[in-house]
Amino acid sequence: MKSIKKIFSLAVCACMIFGMTACGSTKNDSQKKEETKGPTKIIVASGSSSVPNSYVENGVHKGHEVDIWNAISAKTGIKVQFVTGDFDTLFGYLDSGKADTVGNTITINAKRKAKYDFSEPYAYIPEKLVVHSDKTNIKKLKDISGMTCGFSSGSNGGNLFKQIAKEQGIKINLVTYDSSDLLFEAFRQGKVDAMIYSAGEAAYKIKNGLLNARMVEENVTVGAKAYPFVKGNANSEKLNKVVTKAIQEMKKDGTLSKIYQKWYGQDFSEKPKDAKIAN
Repeated sequence: MKSIKKIFSLAVCACMIFGMTACGSTKNDSQKKEETKGPTKIIVASGSSSVPNSYVENGVHKGHEVDIWNAISAKTGIKVQFVTGDFDTLFGYLDSGKADTVGNTITINAKRKAKYDFSEPYAYIPEKLVVHSDKTNIKKLKDISGMTCGFSSGSNGGNLFKQIAKEQGIKINLVTYDSSDLLFEAFRQGKVDAMIYSAGEAAYKIKNGLLNARMVEENVTVGAKAYPFVKGNANSEKLNKVVTKAIQEMKKDGTLSKIYQKWYGQDFSEKPKDAKIAN
């Protein structure tokens, strides 16, 4: 009888051990599935008044960035949620964890690369010399010698043009403005003969009759545009991989090209040959 009880006790213990092992295995499998599961949502900080990049009009969020993120969502199944604000607030959303990335035509540069990981560039937008339509004699950068040229504070193109002017002996009066909006108004009012300006914004404004001007063919510099993600964050790394893969597919299938043609009348999704990439 004692032998039977002993055998029964051993059997119960074995079942309990097996059960615990099985439960542990199930839990581990569940954890592994959770770890390998792709992200389902991304929060994007984007401009509220940055026409045509990202802006809110009559309560509707519009812009080429919105179209790009809608396309990324369609390709990946990731739900996109936007938080909007002035440009100066966007990186604050990212740094505080209130957003996963910034979608506002962000240029990759050394300072930003030191702090953030970037997706593959989805656009290469030049900064060009923009002149009034009647300045038909200006065909190259050096042709502006003796004139007044404006650029916005912190502009990669503006700072590089200073260097180009010095190297090529271009004698020019350079005027700095606190924002691209103030620069645009100064140009529109004829306070400057030319301006160093985003080719994307210039193309949009010329296309929509908001700017009577033309762009000099020669690029001052080209900005590689990409999405920044916080370094050392596992979820950010996953999101970056998913977004980069989607960008690569959208370049191949022409989705990005169509979006830029829609907004600007030209394609900025491909890197120009011999481009001087801003850094």
